[in-house]
Amino acid sequence: MQRPKHRWHSRAVFALAALIYVAGAGAAAQDRQPLQSDGEKKGGAKWLRFSPASASFSLLLPDKPSGSGKDYNSGMRAETFKVKTGWTEYQLVWLTNVPQQILSQGPLNVLFPRGLEGILKSARQAGQKDLVTTHEEDIKLNGYQGRESTMESANTSIQARGFIAGHDFIALAVMHAKEESAVADAKRFLESLLLPDPRLVSSIQESPAAGTGTGAYAGSEVDTRPVALNRPRPEYTDKARNHGVQGTVRIRALIEADGSVKDLRLVTHLPDGLDEAAIKAVRKMRFKPATKGGQPVAFWQMLEVEFNLRRGW
Repeated sequence: MQRPKHRWHSRAVFALAALIYVAGAGAAAQDRQPLQSDGEKKGGAKWLRFSPASASFSLLLPDKPSGSGKDYNSGMRAETFKVKTGWTEYQLVWLTNVPQQILSQGPLNVLFPRGLEGILKSARQAGQKDLVTTHEEDIKLNGYQGRESTMESANTSIQARGFIAGHDFIALAVMHAKEESAVADAKRFLESLLLPDPRLVSSIQESPAAGTGTGAYAGSEVDTRPVALNRPRPEYTDKARNHGVQGTVRIRALIEADGSVKDLRLVTHLPDGLDEAAIKAVRKMRFKPATKGGQPVAFWQMLEVEFNLRRGW
């Protein structure tokens, strides 16, 4: 089937403290769901490539998951997504705003067991009480530190992988029978996780929050705010376009006194390379800097990069 031709357009609107970029393309007769789309098809079974709202990662699941969330006093939030097909249960656990105190002292020893709590609860409810850990080691994925483990009983396995990405922890766990097809599906699930390129977002993860510790101003602390002098167009990745991904990437940017973009911090996310596309566009921007007392000063500015697939744009 020949891929339909697309027309690309973009617009930028400056409102309040936000710059909104729009990269558009011709799409199908109606928009698809922005963060969940058709995935790969192997062996006659179609799986979905799923990404939670505001997440920068994605993975394959055999069906649409159910989800729940929990907030902790520390500010950390846990979101859990589950899919059960027959005896097999798949779980995704996403911890956000992980406290620095945890990240600075053996974080995998704390976070990895927490990522397994849900699947172990399901195992107990299913009467699987004789599980023994047969494998555990630290691993890396795309430069991110992680850990994997296997727990087994006579007829059941629980396999899990978890990775630290900035102040997030992403854990995948699957409980399945020791049958060839179930083992293959578990492997497919665990190996489907896609994380953003750390080379593009490392400065974002390491940069301080807006207005803290940098000598830069924020909010109403200046007389005039930065004004954009150019508007580089963010580009859809083929993967995002084919998956129908839409939405907004919010970025906090440090605009230096010379009008350049020095530092960035992702606030919200989109999958399939759109985080990276937004970052590249913002890094190319130049500004008339903020001023205070008639002098140019560094300023933290909130930017929004919006991706839309709409007919006629």
